[in-house]
Amino acid sequence: MPGLLDEICEALRGHLDLPNAGIVSGFNEALKEEDLKELPLPGSDEIPVISAVDGGSNAVLMTPTLAVVLNRVYYNQFLGMKKMDHCETVEFISKTEVMKKEGKAIFRTEVYPISGGCPLDPLEIDTRDQSLMVGNMYGDMTRAVSIARRFCEWKMAERAVESGAECVLIDGALQTAFKGETEFANRLYQKAKERGAVVAGLSKSTIIYLESGYPVAGTVDFMARRKGYERWIIRLGMSEEWAHHATVYYARLHEAADRGYRLDVFEGATGGQLDSLLRGLLACSSYTWYPGYPYPLIDAHTYAKVGNHEVESLKGQILDRLSPEEAERLELMERASAPHEVLDSLGG
Repeated sequence: MPGLLDEICEALRGHLDLPNAGIVSGFNEALKEEDLKELPLPGSDEIPVISAVDGGSNAVLMTPTLAVVLNRVYYNQFLGMKKMDHCETVEFISKTEVMKKEGKAIFRTEVYPISGGCPLDPLEIDTRDQSLMVGNMYGDMTRAVSIARRFCEWKMAERAVESGAECVLIDGALQTAFKGETEFANRLYQKAKERGAVVAGLSKSTIIYLESGYPVAGTVDFMARRKGYERWIIRLGMSEEWAHHATVYYARLHEAADRGYRLDVFEGATGGQLDSLLRGLLACSSYTWYPGYPYPLIDAHTYAKVGNHEVESLKGQILDRLSPEEAERLELMERASAPHEVLDSLGG
């Protein structure tokens, strides 16, 4: 064992000898230390109104062939760290089933509004669609159930633009993953261009790496340390993935932040809009308990999350409507897709 650990440490040291340049895997530009830009302290310059959009969901019922999910999507408006009066929340239940259509197995999702309005036609996707499959395995229910919420997030981002947001900040990358999702994203981008707004996505984590085998996170952080920068941004380039219409950056937004974040900015943004976005992000990323992370996204996460008590109440109402025999069958089906609580509880 000591010899194995020594070998692992030797391999690890090779990954910790970080370079000062490289080609970012999957992107169209080289990463160079001289391209790292220092960001100024937030000042008295005009800052934009930022709307953050986030969605939450929690399964009420989850079987291999039928799922009922409670979804909530929310956006706000902030000027710096100050929350403005306007915000909007949409809640809906989605029901996703596996069924046969024209000789193929499909996932069909129907949406039932609870409050607010996020009209979505029934969504259908082949279980063998590449956006759902992992290798040669057919798509499973756990991935299919997130489509309705994701599409609604794009629609709510449109509403945020219509409500006067100068910058719309989405939780996560601006990449589209599901069949038909690009259409929702493109409608948002077109609306933003018409209104002179900018759309961005900020990711809490990133696994982007250089073709030489080093992570961008860490490599850029140490570039900044060598230059003495406390707040900074570097352009990684455009993704080679055709449906990703954004320029990707890596940025640290506060001197007390313990990490940088991936920042996607849609390709229609001008240089002036990028500068405005950065002023807005610097002005709203000084929350004491999470410095460097935009507070509008913290607020959006808080109001979008769906608690266990909410879905337990709905499930209880559903079970009350089933016979004891039906409830027993449902329990047997749910166990097939349940996590390993029993195994995890065994032993020390």
